[in-house]
Amino acid sequence: MNRTISITLAAVLVVAMVAVPLAAASVSSSANGQAASDSEAGNESIKPGEQFAAAVGVQNAEIEGNVSERAFGVRIANAETNESKAAVVAAQFDETDARLTELEGRLEDLNESREAGNISEGRYRAEVATTVVRMRTLERQAATAETTATGLPEAVLTEHDIDVDSIRTLRDRAGDLGGPETAEIARSIAGDDGERSLGPDRDPSSPIDVGGDNLTDEVGVSGDDETAAESSEA
Repeated sequence: MNRTISITLAAVLVVAMVAVPLAAASVSSSANGQAASDSEAGNESIKPGEQFAAAVGVQNAEIEGNVSERAFGVRIANAETNESKAAVVAAQFDETDARLTELEGRLEDLNESREAGNISEGRYRAEVATTVVRMRTLERQAATAETTATGLPEAVLTEHDIDVDSIRTLRDRAGDLGGPETAEIARSIAGDDGERSLGPDRDPSSPIDVGGDNLTDEVGVSGDDETAAESSEA
């Protein structure tokens, strides 16, 4: 079972590595077409090179987020007992809380640097956009943890020191995205490419769809491929 999970996650990472240069190419081809909308969104002071780097950064953050979400979903899907599910949720809560605290601190540092004039407007907006996309990933992961925890017996939650209200608070914290200004900056940088992370079609209250078979099919790893991989490892 653990070997199969490792193969599946490795396949997801391969897909992500292939997707990064493709995302960059997509950003490059659409840069000219986005120039007018960028101006309307308040990006007048961002140089073309900064806009390109910002868009690529957002794409990379989104890809990393997708891999992270699916990895969490695989762990949940392969937890066969309530106790093992609770252990996964508890570990994810601690990880998400620590990561969110780090990103909140990052936003504070960026705002202070901007006010002090130590960072260009273009770099500031690029860093904010990337940070917000990562916070959106944490929001969805917290929502999945909340959904999973809600379905567990109270005794199991108590045993693993899991508080559903605390998970919900964490989800809401991540959903603030550092405030409306930072969320708008992220949208102005990401444009249509960021809608999967920032738009309404990615409902954070919905669990991640990562059934084991579905994930394997999506990343193109068949049962025969898994068997061959396991044989080669042996």
